[in-house]
Amino acid sequence: MTEHQQDKIKESIPARPQKLGLKLLERKSHVGTDIVSFKFSRSEDNNNYYLNYKAGQYAVVDLGTKEDPEGPIRSFTLASSPTEENIILISTRIRDTPFKKKLDSLDVGISVKLTAPLGKFVLHEDHSRAAVFLSGGIGVTPFRSMIKYATDKQLPVKIILFDANRNQDNILYKKEFDECANSNKNLKIAYTLDVPDNDWKGERGYINQTMVRKYLSTTEMDNSIFYICGPPGMLNAIKNLLQVDLSIPKERIKIEEFTGY
Repeated sequence: MTEHQQDKIKESIPARPQKLGLKLLERKSHVGTDIVSFKFSRSEDNNNYYLNYKAGQYAVVDLGTKEDPEGPIRSFTLASSPTEENIILISTRIRDTPFKKKLDSLDVGISVKLTAPLGKFVLHEDHSRAAVFLSGGIGVTPFRSMIKYATDKQLPVKIILFDANRNQDNILYKKEFDECANSNKNLKIAYTLDVPDNDWKGERGYINQTMVRKYLSTTEMDNSIFYICGPPGMLNAIKNLLQVDLSIPKERIKIEEFTGY
């Protein structure tokens, strides 16, 4: 049995439905932003269950915050890749809610309850079609998972990422994306900023028709699968851009909405 066949079998094993207690290994604040990243262990200490998931999926975190009017749970994309064997990574903006305050105050070593992974916002299997990722702010998290996975597995799929942010500080995972681009000839990244510094050499402003056409060939425009992830306002604007301005049929558009993050 080849390594690829073994991976396919491993990835097809259904995740257990119950919650798992995963230990917090690391907490990192991103300077100049309200974003914090959390790395958890990928398995419980007292059993051998290995959290299995597909790149781009999400899990539900339960902190038991009964005082939060929105409840004790939140959904978070697993920004880590299945190829990262020992960690689960989530990144989020810290808001003034009981849930987010408790999450931000967690001590390294504490165990947190996560559900088995969910969601269908995953990379398509027809690698002859390019994947075009369009993200706004923290919406880039599932694309970090997919890009890392495709790079580590050397998948023969072309990926073009359009990553829109307010300023350079808010470009989450830029170092990791640039490292992937250096080793993955199939990966191309276009960063664009609303408020760029004077020395910024990337794109400026919102993702628009001119910008998309600049990076995509006619063949890519006609055959790619488009993935959108971000807050509702950004998502609706990009959906309108693709369907109205660029005439992309809705069957080639996948959407993941971030609400209340």
